[in-house]
Amino acid sequence: MAPSMADLPAEPTELQSDRGVFRAEYERELGTWLRRRLGQLCVVYAAFQILSIAGLLLASAVLETDEASITLHTPVGPIEVNPGLQGGTEPESTDAPVPADEPEPSGADAEARSDAANERSIDTAADEQAAPKADSRGDGTVDATADATVDAQVDAQGDAQAGSAIQPAPSERRGRLAEPWAPKVLQRSLNPGVAAIEAAEETFEIPLWALVIAGIPSFGVIAWFGLVIRPKLFTRSELVAAATRMILALGLLNFGFECALLLAESDAPVTPLLSIFFWHLTASLFLPWTWRESLKPILPLLACWFLLRLGLAASDGKWLLFLASVAGAPFLFAPALILCYARLRWHQRRFKSGFVGRRFLAMRREFLQARAVHESLFPSPMDLEWLRFDFGYRPAADIGGDFIHAWVDEWDRFHVVLIDVTGHGLASAMSVARIHGEIERLRDEHPEDGPARMLARLNRYFHRLLSRHKLFATGVMLTVDPRTGEVRYANAGHPPVFIRSRGGLRELESTTFLLGAVDGDLFGEEERSVQLEEGDRIILFTDGAYDARSPRGERFGLDRLRDILARQATPPKWPAYLMRLIETYEAGMPEDDLLIAEIAFLRRRSISSVTGDELPVSRSAAVGARA
Repeated sequence: MAPSMADLPAEPTELQSDRGVFRAEYERELGTWLRRRLGQLCVVYAAFQILSIAGLLLASAVLETDEASITLHTPVGPIEVNPGLQGGTEPESTDAPVPADEPEPSGADAEARSDAANERSIDTAADEQAAPKADSRGDGTVDATADATVDAQVDAQGDAQAGSAIQPAPSERRGRLAEPWAPKVLQRSLNPGVAAIEAAEETFEIPLWALVIAGIPSFGVIAWFGLVIRPKLFTRSELVAAATRMILALGLLNFGFECALLLAESDAPVTPLLSIFFWHLTASLFLPWTWRESLKPILPLLACWFLLRLGLAASDGKWLLFLASVAGAPFLFAPALILCYARLRWHQRRFKSGFVGRRFLAMRREFLQARAVHESLFPSPMDLEWLRFDFGYRPAADIGGDFIHAWVDEWDRFHVVLIDVTGHGLASAMSVARIHGEIERLRDEHPEDGPARMLARLNRYFHRLLSRHKLFATGVMLTVDPRTGEVRYANAGHPPVFIRSRGGLRELESTTFLLGAVDGDLFGEEERSVQLEEGDRIILFTDGAYDARSPRGERFGLDRLRDILARQATPPKWPAYLMRLIETYEAGMPEDDLLIAEIAFLRRRSISSVTGDELPVSRSAAVGARA
């Protein structure tokens, strides 16, 4: 008993996975995206350099303007001495009473009097600070040295009152406030403008030449990578490497400039760690790279920053600040790393959905083209004088593994080969294309071969080339002689062939193994024959005819098919009639390919009256005899 198709694997082995195709297309998509974003990043970095230099210049100009304004327009009003500085005693007023009938001073006189009052207040505060030092004996007497100092101050006060009509310059007044003996707290409380002036003088200003020196190399790096390197790169790996080198070069240039400023002035307004964070964040915003790739240019910069902080901590002894900054540095870069991961995941999901859609549409177009090519291999229906051939075909998917080949040789014998490759789909359809070519070759090289010999040659082809991919096939071949009505056939594991005649329904059973299962003598070349009468019909089909299932899972079955064929009523075309019944039974949900063919033997064809020869003759001889 020949093995059935159910004993073999239902699906061929998977020849190639789609994962490699997806990865290749995804890498190309990321490369295109990265190429575009790298150009945008270069533009952003160039704009940042311009804006940062312009901002520093503007800030420097504004700072100079504010300092000049504070120096020239700081008002000096009456001074109120803090009682705490006077040891808790109220100062005696030294101002002379103003007569009631004396007019109110105005203009230069009022300003002179105000200055004199300020000076007297300062002198009083100085006397009170010197008083405890003078009372060194503890008996309430004042030392002669202290008396001399007080007398000198009184004389100086008198001189100042004598010259009070002359308005002193603001710089002179500020000089008087900055005498060495006056405490800084007292000076700032006497005139708030002094503190602002000192803060402006102590602010660290970046020279213009330093800004130019720091900006030119950065512009050069950006222009080199953006205009020279980037147009030459196409793959994602090359673009990621170029972006890493560019960011590392820019970061090292900026880090070196900030280190030089810190070495020149420890209070310079620069923070190298924030600059490294800026390079990392902007690159992560623009470049579609993984979080590991984003760390490649940043880790060397972090190492340099660590060495810098270690040196500063060793010099100033602020180890706690060093440890806190080192411990908190990783958290500063966490948002950018999360952004890289989330953005790449989002892009991958979006690309995958788009990839599936694009691939589906492309595959649909390819399948439609493949179906057109596949169906072009099928023969056309034939309507001869003595025989009519017709068939119907419906693949389970776009294309399938069922195939039929029919031809008439030079002796007017009709040949038909029906092949059903295991499984269905693209792999089976590709096998059909190869089988068609092999049958055409065998027809040309061995036109005298009968059905058994032809199937033996096909079996050798399957066994050597297709069985290694778990591809097998069932097949049946028939040859109909038009003169005698004899049918010679060989069946390689195929479903039975039915002959519908007046005497009932006959079946042509399998004669050998399916194609590709065995090789050599085991396959054999057994050939059988039957006799046809006028009006007999041969029905051939694949296993999709009786393996069809209803929505409830019930099989159509070979017995049901046999009962239909045994009925007395004869439809005009059996293939169309049976296919309509089976498709209705399946309710539009086919599971396997379906092919049904019909050979109607109309009458015997005899040419003995023309040639006087009872043997079959070639078509050319018959045409010559008729001529």
